[in-house]
Amino acid sequence: MSYIMSSSFFRKFLLNACIVLCMILIIQPGMTEIIRDDPLYQVSTFAILETGEYTSAITIDEMNEKGDLGVGGFADMNGELIQMNGTVYQITSDGVVHTPPGDTGVTFMDTVKFNPVLNTTISGPSNFTALKDTLSESFPLENQIYAIRLDGFFSEMKIRSLPEQEEPYPPLSHVIANQSIFDLTNTTGTITGFWFPLWMQGTNYAGYHLHYLTEDHSAGGHILECVLENGTAGIDPIRSFSVDLIPEKQT
Repeated sequence: MSYIMSSSFFRKFLLNACIVLCMILIIQPGMTEIIRDDPLYQVSTFAILETGEYTSAITIDEMNEKGDLGVGGFADMNGELIQMNGTVYQITSDGVVHTPPGDTGVTFMDTVKFNPVLNTTISGPSNFTALKDTLSESFPLENQIYAIRLDGFFSEMKIRSLPEQEEPYPPLSHVIANQSIFDLTNTTGTITGFWFPLWMQGTNYAGYHLHYLTEDHSAGGHILECVLENGTAGIDPIRSFSVDLIPEKQT
């Protein structure tokens, strides 16, 4: 009798163990997606860029191997860079949006394999300051990097692009003084970019670095001001990053 009871208990144990194992196998793909943590990849530093170092450090093809969402600047500071869904766009100082070839040089950039785990809906109107404050309220930690994508309708959008430079390169402040500024009204489009904590100043630019591209790809650039009427933001907390410095010049 005791043998029969033990066998019954053993069969129940095996059955329960199989059920738990099946549940783990079913749930695991979703769990893996939630905890997936891809690093931010950066080329050059903001401190180096400020001094006037605009030589090519990486190509678009190489950037796309590292991530699918990013921002940056092209070699010779020839326009603004926005990477979205694995495609890199170049907005030159005349305001034209290009899709440059893969061997085009990039001087400074950040990219990540975007995996938003936080989502927020924003109802406006919200000016640029209010928009950034709303996004920051979604951040669970203060000293972490965040990748951001925001799709929405903007009643106002002020953006800039920088003109191409020739060697010897002037410092970044001189280039910005000659930036091209564009004012857009009533556009639908996408903001991509990052928020960097204060301790990263110099390595990057502490605070927000955000670029904009209209839905029809007719305009875009580095955001100076905007008014968001409504939109949805996805936020990806970044827990690790790597930086490659620019290659040394050959003499």
